[in-house]
Amino acid sequence: MFTALIWNYAFSSITDRFVVKQMDQEMDQYYRSLVQGVYAVLTEDIKGVPHDQWEDYIKGRRAQFGYPLAIEPINSLKIDTTDREMLEKGEIVVGTDGTLYHQRLGNYDQVLTMGPIEDFSFPVRIEALFWCIITIYFLIMAMLWALPFWLKLRRISTAAESFGQGDFSARAKMTRHSALYPLANSFNKMAAKIEHLIASHKELTRAVSHELRTPISRIRFGMEMLETTADASERHIKITDINTDVDELDTLVSELLVYARFDREKPSLDLTKLPVVPWLRELVAKTETLHTDIRFTLPDSPPMHEYTVQADPYYMSRAVYNLIQNAMKYAEHRVALNIEQKDGKCIIHVDDDGPGVPEADREHIFDPFVRLDSSRSRDTGGHGLGLAIVRQVIDWHEAQIVVGQSPLGGARFSVILLI
Repeated sequence: MFTALIWNYAFSSITDRFVVKQMDQEMDQYYRSLVQGVYAVLTEDIKGVPHDQWEDYIKGRRAQFGYPLAIEPINSLKIDTTDREMLEKGEIVVGTDGTLYHQRLGNYDQVLTMGPIEDFSFPVRIEALFWCIITIYFLIMAMLWALPFWLKLRRISTAAESFGQGDFSARAKMTRHSALYPLANSFNKMAAKIEHLIASHKELTRAVSHELRTPISRIRFGMEMLETTADASERHIKITDINTDVDELDTLVSELLVYARFDREKPSLDLTKLPVVPWLRELVAKTETLHTDIRFTLPDSPPMHEYTVQADPYYMSRAVYNLIQNAMKYAEHRVALNIEQKDGKCIIHVDDDGPGVPEADREHIFDPFVRLDSSRSRDTGGHGLGLAIVRQVIDWHEAQIVVGQSPLGGARFSVILLI
């Protein structure tokens, strides 16, 4: 509103002059067309009047017009050469932005001048009333637009305040058609991520405390037993157990560091075309030496040698290696890798003949520190971080991982990658 007022009173005259200058000829022609009829009538009438009575005649006609009329010598006019040539030809000359007109009377060195014709302007009180009405109108329209906008902003603000006071489930509800939906949606995504991070932090703290407490308790117990044991063979067994617990702590710290690094923001992936069979064969070779009692099979048909996937070699190798290790730990006698292509995607199945994964736990199993063996026995090892790392890598690649029933009777982990 203030901009409109400033423009009207400060810049409109400048704009008007600019427009008039650009359309000078067209405007002059328009003004001539407005007055040429009046000039035709007056000049026709004045022909019947003696030359020495022209001024008296024009004075008599002034009362019939709403603007001045006068007969003036051509030489008294302050006009340029072009306008003077037009007068010599008997054409109408337009001056002062269409408010003053001149035309030569016959062959005489006199012109009939009309004007200046004053532009219509509203009285100050009427103009002030007009602007008051316009201002009130715009204020009402602005309020009608701003009120729902303000209410939606308050909704986001209230959700933010609730979230800041500890209600991590607080969300800003907004329809998709609202102009503030992108802001509300960004806040909701941020809130969901923070809620997830806080929940993960609590779970991490609880799980780490449990994982650390167990080997530390065993180490403390082993140290106490060493103090009361004089037999050399028993002392050797206790020292070996203590070293095993220290190794377990070292492994836990290493896994925690890897998980913490993988749980940060998505790294820059070096996506390349990996030939699936040679790549999987390398991963299997690294694992077979650790589990000599498990029979491992990898299909090697000629068509499979043509299979490729789009993946980062380092990160995806870490994820699939974790899946293979997980299958080895829980398998009874056999682990198998199967490969298939379907709908422009390559699917890598990791199967084992172990106890499998109950359907209710198939999504929860990817959370950090989750292990289905509730006793957390030392036979299977691990700290429940391997599959959490797998899920993170799969999410980075915008791929999928599905848990199901294996044809071998155990669990099947299927990684679905783009070709």
